[in-house]
Amino acid sequence: MATSRPKVKPYYIRGSIVPFEEDAMHEFKGHRNLTIEELPPWTQESKTEKSSRKSVSRTINAFLNTGYGGTVYLGIIDSGKVSGLKLTQYQKDHVTGSLQDLMGRYTPPVKSHRYKIKFIPVLSKGVSEKDITRQCSYDSSSVVDITGRSREHLYRTHRYCWCDNDSNAQHNCGLLIADYIIEIRIKPWDSTDPRNKDHGMGTLINLHPIHENEEGSVYFRRQASLVKYSITDIVQVTRKQVKDSCRKEIERLKREIHQACKK
Repeated sequence: MATSRPKVKPYYIRGSIVPFEEDAMHEFKGHRNLTIEELPPWTQESKTEKSSRKSVSRTINAFLNTGYGGTVYLGIIDSGKVSGLKLTQYQKDHVTGSLQDLMGRYTPPVKSHRYKIKFIPVLSKGVSEKDITRQCSYDSSSVVDITGRSREHLYRTHRYCWCDNDSNAQHNCGLLIADYIIEIRIKPWDSTDPRNKDHGMGTLINLHPIHENEEGSVYFRRQASLVKYSITDIVQVTRKQVKDSCRKEIERLKREIHQACKK
């Protein structure tokens, strides 16, 4: 089921199509609304039509629950076209903090070593090698106020945070704000990692945990789509995982018992 992670350059070209598609391990989102609370009211599901935008949390939850991991690309639309997201350093801090806050709201909470967030520059088509090197090595944290970065951000809401207002002010003053693709990678479950020792299910085979997201829902990844699971579904999946993981051990024990009965 697991597929290899695509090898891409340390930057994206605006307007280009990425060389891979949405599948069991990769999901594209054109926005950066991680949780349901961050979705603007006009995107919410109504009685007459379905929601036009889904939270990123659903996909993150699914990648965790399959155990194989996966990557969500924010700033790439469904067709695979690179659009990018304009982000100041303060806004990048906001997204990172919002993700940490979200992982702490899962049941059970998700440890920080099980995911990674990266901000990949989006460059214009035809840019020179010199500009590529300059933009990819640019550190936006070096030109912002350290005190400002310690200011508390506003999470779990669709309302603008102070960092968004600051970004708008910079734009209105004619300052250029860089575009990025946000890559949120969920790492595959590693039962041998000592950091996962007390977070798996069972002591014999240490299966990966099943997480509820901040809404109390459980999602799994099936090809390029998400499936919401019920308690019955989760029980069935867990039974199959236990059966598959223990099959060799069970066969070994059967052989030992058979030999002992012959004596």
